[in-house]
Amino acid sequence: MNGALCDGRYIVHDNLGVYTRDGVRLATDLYLPTSHCAPGRWPAVVERTPYDRDRPAIIEAAREATRRGYAFVAQDVRGRGLSGGTFQLYASTNGCDEGTDGADTLAWVFYQPWCDGHIATVGGSFSAANQQAAALHHPPGLRVQFQRDGGINYRRRGLRTHGAFTWGLAVPWAIMMASTSKETANDPAAAAALQQMQHDVVAWLPDGRLARCRSPLHRVPDVEDLLFRMYETGDDTPFWQATPARLEGHWDEYPTNVAVLMVSGWYAHHVSGNFEKLRELGTRLRRPVSLIVGPWVHGPGMLEDTVAGNAPVEFGSAAAKFGPATDTCFAWLDQHLPEETARATTLHPALRYFLMGTGDGHRTPEGRLFHGGEWRTAVEWPLSGTRFVPYYFLRGGGLSTKEPADDGSSSAYDFDPAAPCPTIGSTNLQAIGSTNQQDRSGAGGPLLIGPQDQTAPAGFLGLRTAGGPLAERPDVVTFQSEPLAEPIEVTGPVEVVLWCSSSAPDTDFVAKLIDAYPPGIGYPDGYSMLLCEDIVRMRYRDNQPTAEFIEPGRVYTVRIPLGPTSNLFKAGHRIRVDITSSSFPEYDVNPNTGEPLGRHTHIEVAHQRIYHTASMGSHAVLPLQPTDDQHLAKDRT
Repeated sequence: MNGALCDGRYIVHDNLGVYTRDGVRLATDLYLPTSHCAPGRWPAVVERTPYDRDRPAIIEAAREATRRGYAFVAQDVRGRGLSGGTFQLYASTNGCDEGTDGADTLAWVFYQPWCDGHIATVGGSFSAANQQAAALHHPPGLRVQFQRDGGINYRRRGLRTHGAFTWGLAVPWAIMMASTSKETANDPAAAAALQQMQHDVVAWLPDGRLARCRSPLHRVPDVEDLLFRMYETGDDTPFWQATPARLEGHWDEYPTNVAVLMVSGWYAHHVSGNFEKLRELGTRLRRPVSLIVGPWVHGPGMLEDTVAGNAPVEFGSAAAKFGPATDTCFAWLDQHLPEETARATTLHPALRYFLMGTGDGHRTPEGRLFHGGEWRTAVEWPLSGTRFVPYYFLRGGGLSTKEPADDGSSSAYDFDPAAPCPTIGSTNLQAIGSTNQQDRSGAGGPLLIGPQDQTAPAGFLGLRTAGGPLAERPDVVTFQSEPLAEPIEVTGPVEVVLWCSSSAPDTDFVAKLIDAYPPGIGYPDGYSMLLCEDIVRMRYRDNQPTAEFIEPGRVYTVRIPLGPTSNLFKAGHRIRVDITSSSFPEYDVNPNTGEPLGRHTHIEVAHQRIYHTASMGSHAVLPLQPTDDQHLAKDRT
């Protein structure tokens, strides 16, 4: 092997070539654990990434791996860094994709003289998805996986969400990918233009219609084309069906002799998929499958953050119980790689989740709302004993377990795409950057992500809005309970069921679950904390694979799965559900015209109606748990 460097602790073989079945060279670094640069055989840890194989986080992981007696392999995926080929995200080209590339790489590792035949794969986000895709090919030696928030269906949830396109996730990601591409490596002007675009990302989305060849992204045509293919491909075509983009439906193909640890967060866009993986893989695999879910957004700070994104909410030191991620990862590997490595044997529960809301709501010295929380364990999801209770929408904005009277009541509003409801908090955006930032900017810088108070600053993101509480907007319908006499724990998947109609042939409905704090010290207007939210584009309602428009004026029953959460609503708080028809720039704005996605020529105002009668009882389905006195003590961690 050439390019070797020994620093007395480990030896590095830089930029080795691993070749895929179609002849593409993948740039690969190898770290071997030796203090004397002598030969040996070790279990191998592999991370394949589109985000630079020699970035500091990977080098630190490699150092920790070699210190613990592992060989570590870091690789640029196809089309990224120094690897050949064209980056294709989750798609398949000529029969090759991230799954086959990963399987080819693991086979190469398995047959190397320094590998003892036992392999672990690690990584987050894209590097979690490509682990899943490689596993489906049953590569030799694969025994353990550590996956940080990998999805199972990137059309249904992630880059598209029940038909809507996730602008606030995809555009900053595309800019970042373009700015670190081969095309910009030797083009300072292109790199500077893309850096400025990242800083001003929202300015490029005044109406959700970033155009081809009219932004700095055109300097990297492959990335620009990929972004617009995702934007314009709403139907469930082969573009979305390759296994790197869709583990869902391939459960029986997963190797049963792999131990899998997953990490996600209540504000992370793949949390629903991780619970589905826990259920599906947990019933099929012969080795342990475990999931940790904390109060985090999708990003590198999972396991060690005590805040979610840039929201001014503090969950306390308990939230960082498992961090840093490297420690948790290698503890799992130490336990589940083979016995001859003399690892620990402590068992992990199937599920460890963070119950939010046990704090007392005081304002911390950093100016955050102390929401607090505590860790729980479980063996199944939904939890045993969960009561799924409908909370009905009532005339005048009430929310109650009592069914509405058959009085023909409904709530109406107009949805104007020219003045969309702004994204204030989200569960489908991500943090970009290093961990432990005090001012976590999130995707694209100015976006407000995580458990934000549902109040918009005046002129927020340049949108036509006077600012103030979203509940006061004419295009937001709010339903909330009376102040709670006793605490209520909501832990499990949340769903909103709407009976609704629209004047448009296609439109969107957005639903949010909110913990509404009462006015108090430090919060004279209270704090309306987002817990979970989601959107449904009506042409793709009920997860339809192809577009089917609605009949204007006709009443439809629509289910909006808000995803899972775990929160204790304290006595005096209100349970609140908001309904609207946009959340921009988290999602693209529906023009209400039914024209092709991404190529509409005009917009229309849609007249929306939500029905809440005995026969058409719109409601939220909340997973209620028993509560006890242990939650009532004040926690000022």
